[in-house]
Amino acid sequence: MRKFICLALLLYSMLSFGQGKKKNIEGKGLQVALVYANQDRPAFDKYISTVASTLNLTSSINPKTHIGLATTFGLRTGKTEIEAGAGLVMGLKLSAGSTNQSDVVSLSTKTFDIHFGYNNYIGGPFFIGFDFGVINNGGKFQHTGNSGTMFESTPSSSSPFKGYCFNLRPKAGFFFPFKSGEYSGLKLTAFYDYGLTKYEFYKNDIFDIRLKNYSGETKSAYKGLGFQLGLVIAMDK
Repeated sequence: MRKFICLALLLYSMLSFGQGKKKNIEGKGLQVALVYANQDRPAFDKYISTVASTLNLTSSINPKTHIGLATTFGLRTGKTEIEAGAGLVMGLKLSAGSTNQSDVVSLSTKTFDIHFGYNNYIGGPFFIGFDFGVINNGGKFQHTGNSGTMFESTPSSSSPFKGYCFNLRPKAGFFFPFKSGEYSGLKLTAFYDYGLTKYEFYKNDIFDIRLKNYSGETKSAYKGLGFQLGLVIAMDK
């Protein structure tokens, strides 16, 4: 977080140098952003740990790196900004083998979100706000080897809310316009996802296969800290 703030202040100093009197920003803009997220899903993580211990895997298969892209439409009037957008974050694939190398398991995850939000610029480039939306959790879980009898095909579900949970996202950051008074520039955002509901990861078919006779909790909470670096392009010209 300290590095994030220092980088933001440095960019602000560079982009604001030589600008005259600041003007209020008005208009519409489209943001395209890179996203990094540290996702925490306690019950799901416990399930994956159970898979690892059952097969005596040599390392964790729970993805540690989560990166993605987001696009957002914004409408700004002075210090007030309204946003609507969507994003896709991928948990990069990890694989591990059993201690006797008879089994190999791999896991990758993905989260797709749709959100609507509000920002308030409380001082210069600095803003605080929140988003409300829905996150859909999914991914790909694969197993090859001699212990196939420990897994079964996940029953197909007709529910449209397979891996979904409602989400609240407090956020704060900085917007650095390329030119004073214009809605084009760089936007740095730190956010925290807090799932308002839990999502079903075991009974619904968000993965093709599942561990047989798993008796642990099958609905998981969702939370995590994230960062976003975006390019905002004004749409008024």
